[in-house]
Amino acid sequence: MDDPISESCSSSDVVALEYESSLSAGLDISQYYLSKSVRDSTKQQYNRVYEIWAAFCQENGIPEFGADHKQLAACLSLVMLRDGSYSKVVMLSSAIAHEYRVRMLPSPTVHETISLLFRGFRNEHPQMRAPKSPITEDILSKMYFHLYRPVNGRDGLRASLVLWRTIWRVSMEYHTLGRFSDIVKLQRKDVIYKSSPSPHLQILFQGGKNDQYSEGSERIVASNINEEICPVKLTLNYFQFLGPSYSGCLVPLCTAKNVPNPVKPVPYSSALSDLKKLLQSLGCDPKLYGEHSGKRGGATAAAAHGATESQLKRLGGWRSDVMPSKYVDLSLSSRISMSQLLQNKNSQ
Repeated sequence: MDDPISESCSSSDVVALEYESSLSAGLDISQYYLSKSVRDSTKQQYNRVYEIWAAFCQENGIPEFGADHKQLAACLSLVMLRDGSYSKVVMLSSAIAHEYRVRMLPSPTVHETISLLFRGFRNEHPQMRAPKSPITEDILSKMYFHLYRPVNGRDGLRASLVLWRTIWRVSMEYHTLGRFSDIVKLQRKDVIYKSSPSPHLQILFQGGKNDQYSEGSERIVASNINEEICPVKLTLNYFQFLGPSYSGCLVPLCTAKNVPNPVKPVPYSSALSDLKKLLQSLGCDPKLYGEHSGKRGGATAAAAHGATESQLKRLGGWRSDVMPSKYVDLSLSSRISMSQLLQNKNSQ
């Protein structure tokens, strides 16, 4: 499946090659750009699952780029039966479609039978996974107090980098409704402190999932009058911890000496592990929380405080009208809290 153009050549290298005609040159260059149609992180996921299809074709003497929908259906069905993972067969189908697309070939994934097959997967193997719990205002406050303990010095400046990056990341996910992938891409230059008209942060996300046109997405984080739980003060303290000359990743890998690596963000698995350890130390069940917990917490708090669906959509950078409701926690405890807020409001 490796494409020498996409793997080893830049666009300028491709253009510099000699071709018999502009058509052949254009076709090869178009393959290069088509290979760039998915982000590197997604392509890594595609590469991992695509090998299942390549091995299936080799085992059964099927042409990798000439198979029909029946052969694809057989492969997908075997994977579904073996692993019981709907998300895995979706990823495999997408990976196959991408490889066909790069070569400008008609993909068997678009056949109507494949759509019906996925409907059968969903009916036979319904997804029962419960959504992860949101980070609540109470949990976020506990994180702040944990960071600002006397043992960590004034403003937490003697705390570990792992503790700082974990609490700052979760706080930014909560206050910006940003995804994990948005937050870990942030560089020092992307977060600007403004004192007027009131203290706040301007945060620019580049190349996020919802940034389909690479325009960037600016989020504003306002200060809290209670400095002990203020995300703006937290950020300024974090900048002080990192040092005035630091200009790299704000959720970085760190060395054994607690020194940040400015060019490499922490991988998701490590960040999630750090979050679960922190939650456990705060007396929370780490199994209940995951990648979207910070964002779910912010969306749930905003809804509880009166934010409309259109406001949530704007705050979260969603293009779809249905996405905000998926992030607002509607568990029993959350609905009780919302009801209590309504009763308190009506009693005033």
